[in-house]
Amino acid sequence: MPLKIAQVVVGLPVEGPFDYSVPPALMDKVAVGQRVCVLFNRRQRLGTIVGFKAKSFFKRLNPVLSCLDNLPVLDEKALTLTKELSACYACSWGEAIETWLPPALRTTRPLEWTPPVSGVKPESPPAAILLHDKSLDKRWPLILDMIHKTLDANRSVVFLVPEAAMVDFVVAHLAKAVSVPIVVLDKKASASKELESWLAVREGKARAIVGTRSAIFAPAADLGLIIIYEEENPAYKQEQTPHYDARTLARIRAGVEQCSVLYVSSAPSAETWFHFLKEQTRKEKWQKITCEAERSSAIQIVDMTNYNPQRTSILSFPLQNAIRDTLAQQGKVVLLMNRKGFTTRTHCQQCGFTVKCERCNVNLTYLYSRKVMVCRHCNFKTELPKICPQCRGGYLRSSGTGTEKLESEVARLYPQARVGRFDTNSKNFPRQADIVITTKAVLREREALDTSLVAVINFDAELHHLDFRCGHHAFALLVRLRQMASQKLLVQTRMMDNYALQSVRENDLDGFYKKELSLRKELGFPPYRHLVSIGLRGVNEDFVFEQAKELFARLEKDHSPKVEISDPHPDVNPKLRDKYRFTILLKGPSVKRILAFIKKALKDFAKKRNMIVTINVDP
Repeated sequence: MPLKIAQVVVGLPVEGPFDYSVPPALMDKVAVGQRVCVLFNRRQRLGTIVGFKAKSFFKRLNPVLSCLDNLPVLDEKALTLTKELSACYACSWGEAIETWLPPALRTTRPLEWTPPVSGVKPESPPAAILLHDKSLDKRWPLILDMIHKTLDANRSVVFLVPEAAMVDFVVAHLAKAVSVPIVVLDKKASASKELESWLAVREGKARAIVGTRSAIFAPAADLGLIIIYEEENPAYKQEQTPHYDARTLARIRAGVEQCSVLYVSSAPSAETWFHFLKEQTRKEKWQKITCEAERSSAIQIVDMTNYNPQRTSILSFPLQNAIRDTLAQQGKVVLLMNRKGFTTRTHCQQCGFTVKCERCNVNLTYLYSRKVMVCRHCNFKTELPKICPQCRGGYLRSSGTGTEKLESEVARLYPQARVGRFDTNSKNFPRQADIVITTKAVLREREALDTSLVAVINFDAELHHLDFRCGHHAFALLVRLRQMASQKLLVQTRMMDNYALQSVRENDLDGFYKKELSLRKELGFPPYRHLVSIGLRGVNEDFVFEQAKELFARLEKDHSPKVEISDPHPDVNPKLRDKYRFTILLKGPSVKRILAFIKKALKDFAKKRNMIVTINVDP
């Protein structure tokens, strides 16, 4: 019996697939993996065929309206990967497929393309390799050697970087070493330009692909190697739905494609370190390559309990002396403070009113260079009030320190030095400056900088985030900054005994991971247990909270004893862009079991207007 019924998924948060009849005129044109135009909820929408069958439970079916591709744009491996993405990150299969496609193909735009000549068989078994580089100058020869071997086998390479600003740096390195065309999958490019690059990859015309986290979906022909550069960077986690992690998807795709994964990092994430140790005990195909440093720069830790910034300066006396000595030797100085602006809080001395963003309820930051106050979340802008908006008092006090204020202080103390500032909004790094005031944006430049002294102005701020990974983030920051400093890394802190700080001081990386993983295991955090958060947001705070309590009651009713559920609580950002946000956190040994349990609770949970429910998985 001919299979006349197409199973179609659409890019909406609805379970599928859905049955559609195939008209005789399209019978010889449709295939699994092809984009089609269908009528869904009385509107024409893009759909993807994921299968065929002979019979349907429903008697009357809408027909497939048209076939958009001359050949399927998704092959069997792509369908398998998107199915896994759907299962792991709580999105529909259709949403996962639309995440895999470039924006131009998420519409009903027709496409004609030519398939690549494929069929390369791997000569060696796939492997997971952790390149732990304690010396930045030794990583690239090893990376390029693996790329050459992959390309020589006529297989493709996908090179992931955490930030778009690092793409040009990586492309420049590759262009000097490989003779094949290099394609950049750039989300900031126009839809037509991105489609052109995507098709070059899909048709096998380009076998070296560079991009940020979304490049994990590059439709590379005969994929042989995935490189995750600066693997520890949290930017590999997607902030919008679906909240996928490119590092996790790389492991999944390696299994589907039978390719290797190379993790490159100076301070690997605790999860990757754990997987390496775990698989080593099982004698699996995990390798660890350590690039030892010939020497480490000196490190000086300044106990700030001995200094009062209110009376002296935010720069301790040891740091001032270190800057003076470095400048005398014609050296370069980088001062890191991860706060933009001049001041971070403006309040009334009389009534206590604090100037905040009305949309996000966070303190506005004053930017002296632009003479405006801005919100760090929604980019709301306003002028600095001359009088208190609440009591009409005549004096508002500004406090807190950002990079602009630090720049002013440095210029006062070292008038002979050229002072520059660099952050995420800067186009070029001020290489002519003697002293550079910067945020973490400097890390994207670290392999190209020659810096004598690097100083962290307020290390403790890195440890005060509501994130169980903040210890590792602080550790990774110090490791990378120490590599960037040719002579000395200086750290100002009031937490002298912190284990991350002491591990960097003693060059005891194994000791850090042992302590970090021990704490994670004790508290039941990844990689030992999995976290899934349900976020509810809407414009009415009381209504969203009541809905969160109702959902919590549903979850509590019949949950497994292995799954822990927290009470509804305000999100880390309780109000963001006029939406109030509440979170329910679930913890358990299996992501798929937690998600099945959540879907059961949400099945009859009435969807309210002006409220959005999202699921964020931390595998």
